[in-house]
Amino acid sequence: MPVDAKLQGSCCAPMDGPRYLAQIKGIRKYADMPEIPPDPYDIPAGMAQKLKPYYDLALNGTEQAAYDSAMAKSDMRGPCCCQCWRWRVYGGLGKQLIHERQFTGQQLVDLWNIAQGCGGPTAAKVISAGSLT
Repeated sequence: MPVDAKLQGSCCAPMDGPRYLAQIKGIRKYADMPEIPPDPYDIPAGMAQKLKPYYDLALNGTEQAAYDSAMAKSDMRGPCCCQCWRWRVYGGLGKQLIHERQFTGQQLVDLWNIAQGCGGPTAAKVISAGSLT
C-alpha cells in the first residue's frame, strides 16, 4: 500500500461503539509517543510499514521476558486475536517499545488491551464467549 493510504476497520468482528470510544480515550495517554497509532481502526500504512519489521527484532533476555509476559497476560494472548497483519504490526510495536522505550511487560499489556483492533465487545467478553482458545 502507498504510505499515505490507511488501514481501516476492525479485523475480526464488527466495531463496538462504546468499546471504540473507551479505546480512543485510553490511547490518549500515549499521545506523546509518535510510534503508537492514535486510533486502532485507522492506521496510516506508512506507520504500519515502519512497525512491522520490528516483529522480527531479536530482543535480549530481559526484553524477551517482558514481551513473553505481555503475550501471556494480554486479553488476546498477544497483540490481536488472530495472526493477521495487525498481529505483526502491534507485535512489532511491542518489541520496539520494549527495546527503545524500556516498556515493561505490564505496560505493553495495558497498551495492547486498549489498542486491540479486533472489533466487537471488550476482549474479556470475547474470551469468555469461547471465541479464543
